[in-house]
Amino acid sequence: MIASWRGLAAAAAIAVVLAVSVIVDVLRSEPGAVDRALVPGFDPARATELVWERAGQPAIRAVRTGERWELRAPGPIPADAGAIGEVLAALRGARWHRRGDAPPPHATLTVIAGTERHVLGIAAPIAGTEQTWIVCDARGLVVDGWVARALDRDRLSLQVRRPMAGAAGARSIAITGAITGAITGAVTGGGRVDLRIEGFPRRQVRPEPLLLAPEVAAALERALRDLAMVRVSDGPPAGHGLAIEIAGPAGTAVTVELGGACPGAPGLIAVSGTAGGGCVEPAAVAAVHAAVAALHQPPAAIVERRPVPLEPARVVLPDGATLSTSPLRIGDAAADVTRVAELLAALAAPAEVVARPTAPPTAQLTATDRAGAAIALDLFADRVLARRGEPVALRPAPGAWSLLVRPSRELRDLTLWVEEPTMITALVIDGVRYQRGPVIGAWDRHPAGRADAARVEALIAQLAAPRALGFAGGPLAAAHRVTLEVTPPAGSPIRHALELGAPRASGCPARTGGDTVVLPAAICSEVAALGR
Repeated sequence: MIASWRGLAAAAAIAVVLAVSVIVDVLRSEPGAVDRALVPGFDPARATELVWERAGQPAIRAVRTGERWELRAPGPIPADAGAIGEVLAALRGARWHRRGDAPPPHATLTVIAGTERHVLGIAAPIAGTEQTWIVCDARGLVVDGWVARALDRDRLSLQVRRPMAGAAGARSIAITGAITGAITGAVTGGGRVDLRIEGFPRRQVRPEPLLLAPEVAAALERALRDLAMVRVSDGPPAGHGLAIEIAGPAGTAVTVELGGACPGAPGLIAVSGTAGGGCVEPAAVAAVHAAVAALHQPPAAIVERRPVPLEPARVVLPDGATLSTSPLRIGDAAADVTRVAELLAALAAPAEVVARPTAPPTAQLTATDRAGAAIALDLFADRVLARRGEPVALRPAPGAWSLLVRPSRELRDLTLWVEEPTMITALVIDGVRYQRGPVIGAWDRHPAGRADAARVEALIAQLAAPRALGFAGGPLAAAHRVTLEVTPPAGSPIRHALELGAPRASGCPARTGGDTVVLPAAICSEVAALGR
């Protein structure tokens, strides 16, 4: 029996030993986790320098300077932020698929990030696949083709290829120099150019002040935006035809010198400036020349035909009153939405271009937008207007002109006041007083007499928010005097007073405050009936 127990214990011990051996073997055979990042732990924010090298060519160095990257030797010039971003994103996100012996690289990229330094050799693509060999820190690695394309950069792909891409948003564009070719004769002075445009909407400052037609300014902006370098030049240009300066919205400036043969690239045109040098296609240069020549047409051909091509926040009218569009006010009174819309439409409607009158203007109108841009219009006796300082004038359509010179009072909201009818507690017509009773719809008459409650209630409904039909001219002979007494739930009582004249075919003249307006004739008729 004892022997049996001893045998069982020995067998158990052997089983435990065998189990431990199996576990150890399994652990030894299980491969460890492999980091397949091309550059393990790479942090783009710590990268300070990128250097590309190719046999027989100068090294290309991109260096971080504050918040931007610059290209050096030659330089410094701004690097294309998008291109650098693609390189850094590839270094951070790239993964390799397998290791092996890579062919010799045709280019190397050295990445410096703090105290770390990584050297990546870019080899040829693997035939028949979308994969490429990269030698990273002496290891041959197979990566996806997009990784190699993102990292394999020449100088042109790292430069700002469209130095004037922001022309449409520039605060100003200045162009001086000379244009050449078949369009030279379109520019006065034998092709000499001295042009400057500013602001929004685009205003020409030189050669003479003129608000530009939007299509003319857009053509110049488009031509400058599309001017793209297609090659890096082999040396400095021999000369240039145009000097262009674009001032950005934040005070930054881009300068470009355009013209002359591009060294090492027959048939291309040289370009240089703050974004570096390169070569551009002749067609792109011709587009710039054509857009510049178009701006040298007579003013009548390029002027903005809309008197005020902006959204006014404030308009000083010919009679001196000020219209505000938000909130909608004319002086200290509410303005009429429809009539203000008519005025703004008249200011924005295209007009006929005519010669500027020699006589002095008879009135002025000034419109200012929310950004502070202002357009001052001189108004002349023969229904012509001109923007201040411009050499030509505009003749609006007759209907538009009448809206521009309409008296400011006619822009007021013609609703005299707005009250809740049930808050009107008394109506006094001449010597007759109607007092609201304790029940809505009930009215008492003083001096004593029968009150037609339904008729009084109907008139109260009209007088709670009376809207004039327009303004009346001439003196008013008051036939009736009406007073409304309003008792709001809180606050002091309010009184509204009206003087009414004899009804006319057009309505009933009435005076409230200093204005004489025309009310619907039905109001006067009811007032006369209830005042007896």
